[in-house]
Amino acid sequence: MKSYQFKFWHYGLLLTLAVGSLAAYNLEVADKSLFITGETSHGHHQIELDCMSCHTDGFAGEEAMQQSCLNCHAEELELADDSHPRKKFLDPRNAPLLETLDARQCVSCHTEHKPEITREMGVSLAGDFCFHCHSDIAQERSSHRDFGFETCASAGCHNYHDNGTLYEDFLTDHEGQPDLLENAHLPARTAMQMWLREHPHKQPLQPEQADLDLNSTLEIRTAWAQSAHARATVNCSQCHIDNQQQFSSLEVVEQCASCHSEQKKSFTQGKHGMRLSSKLSHGLVERIGAMSPLQARIPMQADASGELNCTSCHDAHSVNVHYAAVESCLGCHSDEHSLAYRDSPHFNIWENNPKSGPSCASCHLPRETHANQIVVNHNQNHNLRPNEKMLPVCLNCHGAEFSLAALADKKLITQNFKHKPAKKHQTFDLIRDRIARKSNNKKQQTKSQ
Repeated sequence: MKSYQFKFWHYGLLLTLAVGSLAAYNLEVADKSLFITGETSHGHHQIELDCMSCHTDGFAGEEAMQQSCLNCHAEELELADDSHPRKKFLDPRNAPLLETLDARQCVSCHTEHKPEITREMGVSLAGDFCFHCHSDIAQERSSHRDFGFETCASAGCHNYHDNGTLYEDFLTDHEGQPDLLENAHLPARTAMQMWLREHPHKQPLQPEQADLDLNSTLEIRTAWAQSAHARATVNCSQCHIDNQQQFSSLEVVEQCASCHSEQKKSFTQGKHGMRLSSKLSHGLVERIGAMSPLQARIPMQADASGELNCTSCHDAHSVNVHYAAVESCLGCHSDEHSLAYRDSPHFNIWENNPKSGPSCASCHLPRETHANQIVVNHNQNHNLRPNEKMLPVCLNCHGAEFSLAALADKKLITQNFKHKPAKKHQTFDLIRDRIARKSNNKKQQTKSQ
């Protein structure tokens, strides 16, 4: 009996050592999958194998997690016209609201590793969570009596953090616009034009002026000579410092950032370049590598491979923005929306006018004004979730009512806007009703005077 007990204890010790060794290995190397308690949300799965990116102080309380959220998202919240800022809930008058939902903490609404209750936007609350604070909205606004609380965040209505373009004044100003605007056009990028104006005597570099050989072929030198780099007199040695020919993804991004800092900043804020962000824990990309198309949760082309960095879309030598705007996207993405693009009216317009026509990049990498220049925002998630954040792009060519109806039509989105929206959006019916009631009230006040 004693011999049996000794053997059992012996095997138990060996099992404990084995499990402990496996746990220690997972903590030290890139693969920490053993410690993932549940699938992460769509926005964070790129970094789920690096626990310390969020759990910076181990697995401490809510305040530590709150700071981890702000480490990455504080700037985005600052830029948003936030209708529910944290300071609103620090006001003692709103203290009772926190009893049912502590809106001061991001994790109150965005709880990771809970796939069974996680919905769009990484929200882990029931869809009618607005009820907690706005239970009396039907009494305050008769127009809302027939709406369920699960419809508040529908496209064209309310975003929790940012309603900047959907307030009543905006809707009133844009009511009655035609489906297609008369002067429909996308803003043109201005960086190269401004550089040429500032350097009027600079001549584009020619293939024979390449200042490094690096065993380059005539094809490479010709591609470079026809690029924006050669036009801006950027020679080989300005990228291939010390004759370096092979670059890691992190080195590529850092090298490009020496001239394109704004683009690098937005690229590393999005899903393509998140792992290369300096905001995440030191050495993250060395431990788990840059993002790869094969690690995506949406369908990708079977032959899509490699790491995502600047040269994944922009050829290192031609830096072809025309190719990057469509071909680079469709070279990886094979979801229904992406595959339907070539059959859409947008593609037909772009094919005939690549400079100003709507490409994949026109919508998902929008052109924005920074420091008096129109540059591309390389954070492809910036205006994607929720999708009505794409409205400013749509308004370059379409009326607001048409645009909101299109963004609310899920079937139409899958078809990549091949047709007009199936129906009008009810938001503008409400605003027209509101305008009419205001007008009647004004008339009655005038009569009474």
